[in-house]
Amino acid sequence: MDARERELLTGMGNCYAACGADFEDTVGMVSDTRHRQPEEVKATLDRMRETYREDPEYQSLRRRLPDTFPL
Repeated sequence: MDARERELLTGMGNCYAACGADFEDTVGMVSDTRHRQPEEVKATLDRMRETYREDPEYQSLRRRLPDTFPL
């Protein structure tokens, strides 16, 4: 993972830990904070899931989020 991807997934976990919002609201808050469109954030998360699915670092960051989140 590059630094921007790591920061995005870390931000998703931090946001969820702080507020417990659902996926759409968490993406909305993270996209606002990072000055990105929600669709761009979702596309990045989708690509990361496909690319890093077996990566231990990705798995560790992913575990901070509910299984119901599609990433």
